[in-house]
Amino acid sequence: MYSSKLVDLYYRLTKTQLRSLRKFVKSPYHNKRKDVTALFELMYKTPLENRKVLRKENAFPQIYKGEKFSSDKIDYLMSFLFKVIEQFLIHENLTGNKTKAQIALMEEYRNLGMPKHFQQSLKKAEKHQQENPLRDISYHEKAFSIEKEKYHFLAIQERDASKNLQELSNKLDIRFLSQKLKDACRLLAHQAVAKQQYDFGLLNVILPYIKTNESLLEHPSVSSYYYYYLASVEKKGEQNFKKFKYIFLQSTEIFEKTELLDLYTLGVNYCVKKINTGQQKYEEELFEIYGGGLKFNILTDNNKLNQFTFNNITKLALKLDKISWTEQFIEKHKHLVDKRYHNTYVHNAYSMLFFAKGEYMNTMIRLQQVDYEELFITLDAKVLLLKVYYKLEEYDALESLINSFKVFLRRKEVIAYHREIYKNFIRVFQKLINLPPFDKKAKEKLSNEIESIKKLLEKKWLLKQLDI
Repeated sequence: MYSSKLVDLYYRLTKTQLRSLRKFVKSPYHNKRKDVTALFELMYKTPLENRKVLRKENAFPQIYKGEKFSSDKIDYLMSFLFKVIEQFLIHENLTGNKTKAQIALMEEYRNLGMPKHFQQSLKKAEKHQQENPLRDISYHEKAFSIEKEKYHFLAIQERDASKNLQELSNKLDIRFLSQKLKDACRLLAHQAVAKQQYDFGLLNVILPYIKTNESLLEHPSVSSYYYYYLASVEKKGEQNFKKFKYIFLQSTEIFEKTELLDLYTLGVNYCVKKINTGQQKYEEELFEIYGGGLKFNILTDNNKLNQFTFNNITKLALKLDKISWTEQFIEKHKHLVDKRYHNTYVHNAYSMLFFAKGEYMNTMIRLQQVDYEELFITLDAKVLLLKVYYKLEEYDALESLINSFKVFLRRKEVIAYHREIYKNFIRVFQKLINLPPFDKKAKEKLSNEIESIKKLLEKKWLLKQLDI
């Protein structure tokens, strides 16, 4: 029982939800079975860390005192409680949103033929909508639902009575266009990763329509995805991406967290793709997107910050010479990295920070504390150590590390793209080491070569070492 879907669902609920669920289970309208209440109370008194005590053979005698153990009976009871919890979640979902609740009430009053009550619920629903700062897809879905209920109500009035057909059509357009453009962006993103071709349906009709009806772009749920899609498919999409980024960075009050996270993910993926093709100017754009993610508090889940995100933000900020900002970022967010990865990623972050500050001995001390089980952390640590040896003019150690690094890349299962950028770095790095110190032409030649290589790590740092 302790590993069942019932127990898994139960322990995912918040303390607030559990308190409400307790009242729900005890209500005779929702549950009349005393054994269901007893099972719930047993679970309610059992903390997560002790959930193994919820074995069927342990739970059964506490619920059915004096009865012979029956696996089928406890299974049936668990199934019944699971359904009660599902009904509770449906109830919470409906009543937790005032507008949605009023729309449901409007439908019931309409079906009961109570126009005055319908009108009162309609006014409340419209009031909730007006007071709601959100302007995301969910908002437009509710707006359309209100107009639809209003239409059904007016349809039973006299035939020549004024109807809200135009309003209904307009709200349907916004709701449909928002969702269609969002889905198009998702298809586009997945198409690039999975190398799968999708049929975009009506999109080729929709895009020209929006272009000739620019007032539609006043709705952020339309314009954000519209500009992102254009930025992704057009060769010169920079201006459209800037428009998308502006909407995202101004969206803290008009999109829910889940919607902001979708926009954030699209923005990050777009910038990374551009950077990987050698367009380094998108590093600043990516930093701004990261900043938006931190500002909107959408990068944490259950008060945890993904270790890869923590690492990527640190690397990018230091690459852009934002040393003071990075130091504050690490101090503020290091405790959010999961304990399983804390030592590896936090020590690695500090090693990069100390290197940027010119504290090379502290850099090596931190690198010694990194757990090298993570492949890309290991690769980055080797690159950083090469740079440290170069700065300290430890050429024997440098040569040894280069040779071992080459062997590492041959033996490890490194993705082809990543293997290429690390091999390019080592090749250029060796040329840098062997460069005559006062040969200006040789420096210029190497500088041009560095500029020409698209798949190359640390391009900015390598160029800086030439000091031309």
